[in-house]
Amino acid sequence: MTKETILKAVRVCAGKLGRNPNLRELRLMAGVQEKAVYRRVGGLRKAFELAGLPAIGPGFKPAERALLLDWARVAHKLKKLPTVLEYQRVGRYSIKPFHTRYGHWSRVAEAFRRFAGAAQNRGLRRQWRDVLEMIASTATASGHGKKARAGDPGATMHFRAGGVMPDRPVYGRPLGWPELAHAPVNELGVVYAFGAMARRLGFIVYRIQPGFPDCEALREVAPGQWQWVRIEFEFESRNFLKHRHRHDRCDIIVCWKHNWKDCPLEVVELGKEFEGLLGN
Repeated sequence: MTKETILKAVRVCAGKLGRNPNLRELRLMAGVQEKAVYRRVGGLRKAFELAGLPAIGPGFKPAERALLLDWARVAHKLKKLPTVLEYQRVGRYSIKPFHTRYGHWSRVAEAFRRFAGAAQNRGLRRQWRDVLEMIASTATASGHGKKARAGDPGATMHFRAGGVMPDRPVYGRPLGWPELAHAPVNELGVVYAFGAMARRLGFIVYRIQPGFPDCEALREVAPGQWQWVRIEFEFESRNFLKHRHRHDRCDIIVCWKHNWKDCPLEVVELGKEFEGLLGN
């Protein structure tokens, strides 16, 4: 695949989506593999620049002002505070910069309230009065008439003073999902979580093995077209480095938490996938 072919695919996908595509969308919509983007163009950011597209989307870090104002625009349009899935359908940005800045989708509304309340942003209070009223109304509803439960966003939790008891197992946060009640706390949990989500993510698992790489699977790369991929499971993506695995013998890292900033491989972060699925 040539550089010109990749840039043309980026423009076509951007035209169809109304925004810059991410690597997964490039693969599914145009059959452009992540490795080809890095080898032929130098990465997704460079591809957008060479294709003449604005610096919005994967590979770019939007300013907080742009991020929060777009979130408010979506809330105004929907006349409600958007869930993750609702924002993904209407918003200009991906979910990743929100999670990077605020940690959890439920904290975005409060971040916007503080942003609009800053002295230098007084004009925003009038412009986005309806959104601020939605935030206030939601905060009131969640604070009264509803008892906070473990797993509720914003619930106040009281931890045991003595810390973790060594004779008891440890569970991840409650997910409220029938296939998996709690988030994984180790690599085996990631393997199971991937199995529960594989079909939704476009994978058909062929083999799980104790050696490296952990998994062989088929992946839908375009409608009706599948390719063989090699997958390594890790609880955190940086564990791939700790285990000294070879990059050239693996295609994808499947993890619960992605914390490897300059990872050269594609990463499927199941924690974010679950949040999108549940609309948190």
